[in-house]
Amino acid sequence: MLAKLALISCTVFVITPSAALADSCLPTPALSSAPSRTSLNLGSGVTAKSWTWAPGYQAENASLSPLGTKVSIVEGNLRSIDFGVMHEGIPTVKTLKSLSEANSRALASINGDYFDYDTNIPWNAMIEAGALIYSPSFKSGVVGMAQKRVNPARGYRTTGTLTVATKKFSVTGVNQLSPGAESMVVYLPNSYRPVPPKGDATVLIKNGKIYRVYPKGAAINVRTGTVIQARGAIAKVLGRLKLTTKIKLALAKAPEYETQMAADRVRAVGTIDNSVTTMTFDAVNYKTVSTNGATIFDSNFTNTPTRGMTTLRIAKDKLGRQVVKNVYSSGEGIPVGSGELVVQANGNAASLARRFRAGDLVTVKYTYQAEAKTTFITAAGRGPRLVQNSKFIWLCSQHSKEFRPRTAIGWDQDGKVWLITSSRGQDAADFGYRQGGSTADQIAHWLQSLGATDAILLDGGGSTTMVIKNPALAWQRFDIPDSGWYRDLASGYSFLNKD
Repeated sequence: MLAKLALISCTVFVITPSAALADSCLPTPALSSAPSRTSLNLGSGVTAKSWTWAPGYQAENASLSPLGTKVSIVEGNLRSIDFGVMHEGIPTVKTLKSLSEANSRALASINGDYFDYDTNIPWNAMIEAGALIYSPSFKSGVVGMAQKRVNPARGYRTTGTLTVATKKFSVTGVNQLSPGAESMVVYLPNSYRPVPPKGDATVLIKNGKIYRVYPKGAAINVRTGTVIQARGAIAKVLGRLKLTTKIKLALAKAPEYETQMAADRVRAVGTIDNSVTTMTFDAVNYKTVSTNGATIFDSNFTNTPTRGMTTLRIAKDKLGRQVVKNVYSSGEGIPVGSGELVVQANGNAASLARRFRAGDLVTVKYTYQAEAKTTFITAAGRGPRLVQNSKFIWLCSQHSKEFRPRTAIGWDQDGKVWLITSSRGQDAADFGYRQGGSTADQIAHWLQSLGATDAILLDGGGSTTMVIKNPALAWQRFDIPDSGWYRDLASGYSFLNKD
């Protein structure tokens, strides 16, 4: 697990790769330069790939760890998969392989949030099916799958067709932040950015005809017409189109909402109300109770909650109503029974809790507030941002530049998601302290090279783990050999087959 200093908040500065080098970032070798590589198809459009530099001169010449570096990446798209959080109760730890094997929909997984070794409590909040199931009493960083309202000017993924003579091409997005590695994005005059980023090939359309073709791509102002930016194999075809050719563009209507990956900071908000007294609580299933606050525990919490100055036990009656069963004015350490809620309160919250009486009918509500008002479907803890809105924002001078195993997640606006680890790639006698791998900035640049416009760092070191469901071999480790030891984890992230 990485040092806790990695999560200390700091001012974010946007820097370019050249500035990053001046800021003591190490060079990042291209994945294509790796002497050894593998590729597997896991189904549902999910692929697992790895690139390996052997220990010694191979790795050292690439500015990587002399112990060797293996970069493992699983890529999927939210068009055909879901993104899930895996855990087994709070606070409970299990190996990533065990968590993955228990989920019949899982295709590939990586380790999740930082967590406290002594208590097995994650550092950051967890959200499942849109509901908050865990949160400390302070704001914490999360990453996950969210439902976002579409602003057509700011881009969305779509289905559409570009017809040129008798040939048809699939459109993947409209007004997006950046065209993906294999995509064709249409930029309309309503784009919030007058000059979108260029693709590998660019086509300008006016009055239903091809007005300009730029085989090597160009940055074109959208006010001059409809701009098409393409990358990948389709770019080679578009780059050969002839001028004045009649063209037909058919786009599906912009959706009201779409599922996207997102990173945000959230905090718990909750109340208990009996129509006379309202008390608030600021944490859910968290190990400690704040000095003047309260924590609510439900059936997701598998241990006995920490005792507060006042304790409430709430259960449902025969009519399904929430009723205060017990009020412990001096506090009591009691487990959470099936279908029950236990509230532990301190300070001012404890004084309010004592106003409740056994038999009171109450209404209990709790949810989360997100800084950027993100509506998460599922999410859990993250570390610092590496890339944001296509900008590399990691400051090497303020963070560790050690070669260590690393884990991160990257994504783009088209729905592509990348799970990535860097490791030594070998089963070594490291006595519980994994070595080799890469720096954090190198893993960020690899994600950018794949097309990620956003990326966050996760726990690393001995926690770094990637497992895949190889159709031929069932579940196997993909960052290092299966013979390597597994660290028990508080949570993991997984690509899932859609329901």
